[in-house]
Amino acid sequence: MECDRKSRKIMLLAETGLAVLCIAGIAAGTISDIDIAKSVYSPGSVFWRIITIAGMYPYMAVWVLYMGVICRQVRSSDISKGKKTAWTVVCFYLGLSTSVICSWAMFASDTIGGVFPQAINNPPIIAAGALFGVYPLFFLGFFTSKKEYDKKLMKHLIAMCAIMLAALCVMSAMKMFFSRPRYRLLTQEIPGLEFQPWYIPFAGADEFITGMGIDWNDFRSFPSGHALQSMGLIFALPSLTEVYGLNRCRKTALFAAAAVFAVLVCASRMVMGAHFISDVSMGSLLAVAFGAVWISIERAYIPQNKHY
Repeated sequence: MECDRKSRKIMLLAETGLAVLCIAGIAAGTISDIDIAKSVYSPGSVFWRIITIAGMYPYMAVWVLYMGVICRQVRSSDISKGKKTAWTVVCFYLGLSTSVICSWAMFASDTIGGVFPQAINNPPIIAAGALFGVYPLFFLGFFTSKKEYDKKLMKHLIAMCAIMLAALCVMSAMKMFFSRPRYRLLTQEIPGLEFQPWYIPFAGADEFITGMGIDWNDFRSFPSGHALQSMGLIFALPSLTEVYGLNRCRKTALFAAAAVFAVLVCASRMVMGAHFISDVSMGSLLAVAFGAVWISIERAYIPQNKHY
């Protein structure tokens, strides 16, 4: 318990620090987004390309794993057979659909598709990636997590997965609303396309997409989905200690590992010209904000005891 309290205190301080850094990043981007982008842009870097390819996978992979754990908990509960069946179908569907989305993102032009263009929007490749690269984590969570029913763990994971999904929905809505051109698109010097501040929605995206055949994804710069998903791991990964009954002291280590990974992913997105500093800062701030909401829900509705 003492270790758990210390971990929570350290993580709370770190989360506050991250929020301050995110706000500072947004302020810096408001003043000099384009100058910072020019100074760090280096699309030929192999190291940063590998980091950016790996950036989105862990968040969705952990979500699929937790779907498997929730399904295991449902099967171990004492609810009626009909409810168990309904819950199981929902968990299987959410796990599979998320696996497909994750695979599609992994083979998009921003990631592996940038190296192998033939993989972009290729149904057989996307299906193979989902079935063999992501969905097995559902069964890993189902067969390796606690077998006995734990009501508090069930509530913990449902709240976390709901918050993770809500964060993605808000991020996607913001991307569509702002339609900000990515920096790498601006480097092509397309007539009529200029730098757009993050706080002003870009109204001409449809014209460039339909009229010039530019990929719609090139107008989804703000906020950064990679940043939100990688930074969201600082809340998602420590929950592995609850799932597998690990020492609570490991929460801090998992939190730190996720934070380091998130910083690298954010940097990679800027180096590859996919985002401005304001994009990655806002994406990270959204992750921290939704994480704070999840912590509030957990404290309010999930009573703590010496085992949890």
